[in-house]
Amino acid sequence: MSAMNIEYYNEYLKYKNLGIKSKVKEYIDYFVDSFLNYDEKELWALEYLPTLKINNYGRIDCIRYELFEKIIFPVLLNGYKNQNIELMIWLVRFNDNYYGNNDVNKIMNYKTLFQIINECYEIDPKNNEVIDLYLEILIDEISFNIHHYPSVILTENIGTKKDQCKKLLEELPFIHKLDRNKKYYEFLTDYENNIKEYMERTM
Repeated sequence: MSAMNIEYYNEYLKYKNLGIKSKVKEYIDYFVDSFLNYDEKELWALEYLPTLKINNYGRIDCIRYELFEKIIFPVLLNGYKNQNIELMIWLVRFNDNYYGNNDVNKIMNYKTLFQIINECYEIDPKNNEVIDLYLEILIDEISFNIHHYPSVILTENIGTKKDQCKKLLEELPFIHKLDRNKKYYEFLTDYENNIKEYMERTM
């Protein structure tokens, strides 16, 4: 077997653009299989990652699972184990690839991306990339709560509901702290008011 062959990747891109799925699968497999060792994967991955487009939420669109699972993830996993913030951030950015792959989740002991970004924050709380990505993840969680409001307060025990609401309110100062550019100030204020209104109406 020869060393990593970039021509296979170029052929994959060509057939991807042409929409010929059978050839896409064929050449992505050729490309993945052409890597001899971890060092080759790391070299290519570190060149490839900066070429990916990061969306407004700090994430990237889902890439081919073969690329992620066989080449990218081993590099990100090694970075995670060594507390390499830059690679840990990239791991969190691969939201769709991460949660869509049970093998990867098993290797990570089913750790959530929220837990990983929190680890990043604990290591480097002044890292702006960490702060921004952490904020977006928390906003996603709040958006979920809003869409399921008030059923997100799951229990029927009034005391427990009150505790849950208090916990949500107690988390807000930290989220406001992360939102250093006030991007979500009005959104968070409305969210806080909704929780308080719910508490007043039902408790």
